[in-house]
Formats: sequence, structure tokens, C-alpha cells
Amino acid sequence: MDAAVSKVQALRHALLDPAEVQGAMNVVALTPDLTPEMLAELTEEYRARCERICAALDDLTFEGDESEAEKHIPLTWLATRYEWSRCNDQMQYQTILKGAADTMTMALGSMLSKIAEKLEAQQTCKELFWTLKLAADPFGTVDRIPHMAKRLMRITASAGRGADQVLQEFHAIREVLASHIADREVIEKLDKAIARSIECVDRSVGIELNDVHAALEAELVERLATSGVTALLKMENSDGSELIPPDVSDLFFRVIRQWLVHLFDESIERSPAEREVNGKSAHVTLTWRMERNDRRLSFFLRDDGMGSSRFAAASEELAPGLFVRHSQEPGVGSELVIESNFMLNSNAEYLSFSVFNGHDCSTLAIPAQFVSFISLVDDAKLESASQALFTANGDFYSLLDTAKSVFGAQADYAQNLVVFADLGETGKLALKVSEIHGICRGRVKPLPFDAGGQRIAGVLNNGGELVMVLNIEGMIGS
Repeated sequence: MDAAVSKVQALRHALLDPAEVQGAMNVVALTPDLTPEMLAELTEEYRARCERICAALDDLTFEGDESEAEKHIPLTWLATRYEWSRCNDQMQYQTILKGAADTMTMALGSMLSKIAEKLEAQQTCKELFWTLKLAADPFGTVDRIPHMAKRLMRITASAGRGADQVLQEFHAIREVLASHIADREVIEKLDKAIARSIECVDRSVGIELNDVHAALEAELVERLATSGVTALLKMENSDGSELIPPDVSDLFFRVIRQWLVHLFDESIERSPAEREVNGKSAHVTLTWRMERNDRRLSFFLRDDGMGSSRFAAASEELAPGLFVRHSQEPGVGSELVIESNFMLNSNAEYLSFSVFNGHDCSTLAIPAQFVSFISLVDDAKLESASQALFTANGDFYSLLDTAKSVFGAQADYAQNLVVFADLGETGKLALKVSEIHGICRGRVKPLPFDAGGQRIAGVLNNGGELVMVLNIEGMIGS
């Protein structure tokens, strides 16, 4: 054949050329006990199969562009190989049960192997590697992918936690050096080096959405083992390479496992027929997407089940900064929303300040990204504002006595110092504080869900000093 001949043209020649057909059937004719009538029947079937393959590839060719047709050559080989595999298994069982394999079954297997041989010759080495792997162990090959993704996520999360510990040590060393070195240029260079390290860690230990999707499939497959209906999982994000922090994915999956168990136990139809009666497809469709902004990273999961049972995540699976909402529409399905705030996203900057705790002063902090401004409020305005402060531009801030709210202590705020925090749609909060310390940076270590009366979300190591980070979103809600 000419070197310029395309794959589709070469395959057409290999399948339909009379000499090629005759050569293939000469091999089939070697089947023991095959009669001329049987050979004639199989020859007609061979030609018909080859013509159908070529006609299908012609349909996939548009104005001379055979790229789509070429994609289907490996798939056609797989279909042929699976049929050959079934014939092969039939022959083995016939031999065991009857003492000999059926002649036509053996001949059909021989014919299919010749068609597969022609299709195999038009595959690239890469295509052939994967099709051979899929042909030999289809379920095992596919099943390994999501389970490998789950394992990768566990390893990445562990590596991320270790890297965070190293970065916390860097922060501590930086604070010690800053207290002994007067040269600000040296400290600024150190700050830049730490910032670059943080960015590198966040890039290196992030988990791709594609891997999250594969791990979700692994969780779903476990539920399908005992389900009366199957399900399809679809990711709505267009960029599967986008990264999320491993600790976020850890917490996300803790909730997802609960949700999937609840969904298939309580809110999914028991059979395809039950779904079809209600005008739905036979299989359940689950869709998910991730959204993020400067303050939140959110996951949205929807199902088209019965929407008949509300889900509530177990409190021990929640961490401060993780919010779970669930809604359902009877007969249509439900939606689960899992949101994480600043504490779960990355190393971040925090504004630290002191507040009277009943005995002395404790250091608290809130995310710097929430801080609108800091102001000294005059006595008259503060006294008249029992629950809220209004700014000059008309913004409304709920006023919080931080010492009383966090520690139950009565504090004398001599300076009337107030930190104004804007959390967007969540609300605005004005916190009375005793003294501003400054900006510190790091990743918060969350406290157990019930610790700190849900006022203290976690702790931050700032140069050896443990800074308590407020669960400011929860405080607005309360």
C-alpha cells in the first residue's frame, strides 16, 4: 500500500479487498469438521460485517476529514475482541460440558480474530496498549482508576499536613529573628522567601478536580453494590486541572460519604421501573461542581432522586469553618452544599488583637481579608449603639462585646477601639478590642467541633504564641 494512504482507506482495503477476504477465509476453513456450507455462510457474514464497519467509518468522515472515523477504529476493535472473547469462553465451557467445542462457534471465533487482526494493524502503539489492557481486564482496569485517585488524595493530604507543619516552623523562626534583628531588609527578604514557599506548597500539594471526580466515582461504586438502580456522575467544572487544598477535600469527603449512604438508603428509587413511571431516566444522575472566591470554597451536589428525606451531617464530621446545607424538592431531587471558609483554604494573613479574658488579656485574631477598617469610636456613639454601629456611608455593623461574647468577661475598653469586619453576604460585624497587635500569617489548626463554645475556631502558632482565631462567621449567625 502507498505510504500516503490513510488509516481508513488502508482498513477498507484490508477488510474488503477480495484477496484479503479470501486469505482470511482460508484460515477459517482450517476449523475442524467445517463443511463447505458452513464456510459459505461464514464468508457471507464476514463480508457483511466488514461492509458495515466501512459504511460506519464513511458516515464518520466529513468532507475528507477522517479524524473522527479514526477514533472509532480502536473502539471497533474492542467490540470485536469482546465478541471473540465470548466465543472463546463458549468453546471452553462446551469442551468441559460436552467433551468438544461446537464447530460453528470455533469457526466464528476464527473469523472474528481475522477481523480484529485487520483493525489492530491500524491502531497506534499507544491506542493498542490501552485497548489490549481494556480487552484483557475491562472492569479491573476501570475500577483501579478511582481507587488510585482516592489513594493519591490520601497521600497528598498527608504530604500537605507535613508541609504545613514545616511552614509553621518557618513562621515561628521568622518571629524570633524579627525580635533580634533590626535590619528590616533582612526580615523582608525572609518574608518573601516564606511567601514563595507557601505558594509552592499550595501548588504542589493541591488536588485536581479530575482526581476529586475519580474519587467520588469510587465512593459511588461502593453504594451501587447494593442499589436497585445505577447512577451516572457528572462534573460541571470545565477545568478539571484546577487545584483545591487537600484538607478541604478531606473534610468534603467525610460529609459526602454520609450523604451518599443517606441518599441511597432514603431518597433514591428502588428500581428503574419506579423512576420511569415518574418520567425519569432509568439511571440516577448526580452532578457536582466547585466554586471559589476570595472568602469561600464551595461544593454543590445535586441528585434527581425522590427528594424525600432531609440530610444532616454528623457533628463529629464537621470542623469550624465548614458549613453544610441541604434542600430537597419532593419528586425532583435534592441539593447538598458544602462550604469552607478561610481556615480551610490556605496559609493566610490574620489581624491579631488582645481582649480581656477575666484575668488578663488573651490574643485573638480574625482573617485580615475580612477587615474593612479599624477605628476609635467616641463614647457617645458607642453608648448609643447598644447592638449596632452605622458608618458614615450608611453601612450597618452588628456590635459585639468581644470579651463578653468569647470569655463571658466584663471588660473596660478604655480606648473604644473597634475592628470593623465585612463578611459579604454573611453580614458585617464590629468587634470591641483592647489593643491591636498587627498582622500574622499561617494556617489555622481547627479545634474539635464542640470546643470553645464554637466561638474559637482554631489556633495559630505565631512565633511560639498560640493565637485563638475567632469563628467570626458563626458569631454573626448567633
